[in-house]
Amino acid sequence: MLRGLRVVVSGVALAMFTLAGAGVAAAQEPPKAPVMALDGDAAVVTLLIKGDKTADFEAVIAKYKEALGKSDNPKRKEQLAGMKFFKSPTAVQGNAMYIISVDPVLKGEEYDITRVVTEVFPVEVQEVYAKYKDSFAGRQIINLNKIP
Repeated sequence: MLRGLRVVVSGVALAMFTLAGAGVAAAQEPPKAPVMALDGDAAVVTLLIKGDKTADFEAVIAKYKEALGKSDNPKRKEQLAGMKFFKSPTAVQGNAMYIISVDPVLKGEEYDITRVVTEVFPVEVQEVYAKYKDSFAGRQIINLNKIP
């Protein structure tokens, strides 16, 4: 009887130790690497958006800016402060051209629109992603480094 009790107590202790270790391991997992990190001192992101989807894309950008501004991560507010958003009056092969100027770049931070929106608006991100995907026609990222 005593031996059976020791086995049960040992089993419970082992289970608790294993679960506690799993919790510590989960808490120590490194953050996910950014999908869209910018590497230069500054950057210019050019987005081509289907001509008939500009209103949808501008709603996506509004939600992106809102997420950057409302994030609990203070780095997101720094990112927003260094970003300027433009729309070119010139179409490119029927697509509208949007420019995001980033100066300074916060190296190692996430700039991907849907990932940033997910951080603050996890419920709304599917709708934002659908609008972004349906409007997207192309992207170019130019990282820039200052010269002396």
